[in-house]
Amino acid sequence: MKKGILLFWPSFIIAVIATGVFYSIFDPAELTLHGHALFADKLSAYSVFLLASWAFGALNTSIVLLLEKSARDINGFTPPPAQAPDEEIPLP
Repeated sequence: MKKGILLFWPSFIIAVIATGVFYSIFDPAELTLHGHALFADKLSAYSVFLLASWAFGALNTSIVLLLEKSARDINGFTPPPAQAPDEEIPLP
């Protein structure tokens, strides 16, 4: 559950900010592709962009969570503990 919260909450915040910035610059009614409107209404444009940017933010956050792990966690290797010598050998 904790990993899900660490993954989806920051990506949602990223998506909300990205959507606000994008649509403060562009009007969804003016977005066209080959002369045809991309969306029927503004609400669907907002929804599609929010979900797409949320998915992109989740991808970025999952990469950060993957890189946050130590090499021991990723590789599954635990080196044996170092053992101290029993006694020191005197030098002649």
